[in-house]
Amino acid sequence: MIDLTPNDAAIRNDRAAQLALMLARELWVVKDRLMVLEAVLGKDGQLRDAVDRHVMEGVDKSALDAERARFIAEIMASLQAPGDRP
Repeated sequence: MIDLTPNDAAIRNDRAAQLALMLARELWVVKDRLMVLEAVLGKDGQLRDAVDRHVMEGVDKSALDAERARFIAEIMASLQAPGDRP
């Protein structure tokens, strides 16, 4: 792998830096999709109010819980040394 900057090798070897970058990637995807969704569905505030009032139930809640578990597992895996990962 070619280093793009003098800090690339240090970042690759720093698990906390890797975690921060992974979280930044995940957060950007969410922010990007949310901005697109809000733009598509309208800017009059009704969407925001509906989202604030919505309660996840049933299959939706199960899917959310599963995604939360996957996300936490990915975070925890990024903190493990490469040889310790499953």
